[in-house]
Amino acid sequence: MRYLIIGGGVAGTTAAGELRRLDSSAEITIVCDEHHPLYSRVLLPLYLNGKVERERIFLKKESWYADQEIEWLRGDVAVRLNVKNKFVELLSGREIEYDKLLLTTGSEVRVIDADMRGVSYFRTLDDADHMSQLFLEQGEDAHGGIYGGGFIACEYLNLFGHFNIPIVLAHRGEHFWNGTLESSSGELMAKHLTEQGVELYSNADFKDLVGDKELTGFTTNAGDHKATLLGVGIGVGPDLSWLKDSGVETGAGIKADEYLETNVPGIFTAGDVAEFYHPILGRQLKLGNWMNSMSQGRAVAKNMVGDKAPFDLVSSYAMNVLGLDLIFVGDVEKAHSDQIHVIGSVEDGGITQVHERDGKVVGGVCLNRNTDRPTITTGIKEKASASDIVNTLSG
Repeated sequence: MRYLIIGGGVAGTTAAGELRRLDSSAEITIVCDEHHPLYSRVLLPLYLNGKVERERIFLKKESWYADQEIEWLRGDVAVRLNVKNKFVELLSGREIEYDKLLLTTGSEVRVIDADMRGVSYFRTLDDADHMSQLFLEQGEDAHGGIYGGGFIACEYLNLFGHFNIPIVLAHRGEHFWNGTLESSSGELMAKHLTEQGVELYSNADFKDLVGDKELTGFTTNAGDHKATLLGVGIGVGPDLSWLKDSGVETGAGIKADEYLETNVPGIFTAGDVAEFYHPILGRQLKLGNWMNSMSQGRAVAKNMVGDKAPFDLVSSYAMNVLGLDLIFVGDVEKAHSDQIHVIGSVEDGGITQVHERDGKVVGGVCLNRNTDRPTITTGIKEKASASDIVNTLSG
């Protein structure tokens, strides 16, 4: 059996290891656009703030691939999929045949229409190495700028805060995570950031960079902002262009059923790029977090060898932003919620959102209310009544 995996991140590499465990005689190939062996994206901020040495972020050594008899093609990308003849064409010109194919290509950062020394993005190890050099170049007049209102913006907040760099943050929406947070939750986040000394601008559209050869600032429709560093975090999205004429169905990501198999038999997907049907939450979801990607890597390998089981993990993501605890559980898109119940208040310093659909709890967001997480997670798994969960958390 020939297994081909396009994407060498946590989902693809985890799946490769599991495939080898399940099928000792299989041919396994991983195509990875990066040159590094698997590393932890979760540890990248700790590497940048000096709490973890660079060597410790690697989860696999280069020798692991050979030891597992896995062909590892690094620094290459897929450019065309031929479903009829079952092969993938790479940018290098090589064509690789497969019996079963796994697509774990992840997402790419969205970029602004300008560039200059001092501008950075934060997704890969190479990005982190670039940022590390930029931090070393900063003088006493360092100023940190952030453009964005999501997870990456929060990572920049923590990094600039760690180095005691003054921060100005501008984002396009009314508040952070416009598609997830209710207005009171957004207000609580803004209040906390302002109290931490962040100069905050909402409804701000990026216009241009300021500087000659090196960055001195950036402009939005809210004005001019001083910045010797600018962290851009305006979201990520998958590159699906190479699948355009393949017959594989795509939407926000690569569409799949609860077994992580696409509409084309024998082609599977996992990780950030997968838009899969969640049997508990009852709709197609695209989840971009480490726990989900690793778990899907294990699950999809079993489904590829025929040990079929639906993927129904209720995943969650937690982070701390300059002292504010944030937790996202399950399906928290406002557009897919019939009702969102808000517990707590800005004045209390803590808010939990309980997302309801068809009378059931499907997701939750906790700001400084960490102890609500288990109740929401269990409620989602058990398809509990949203009103019951709200009553429990409000008691």
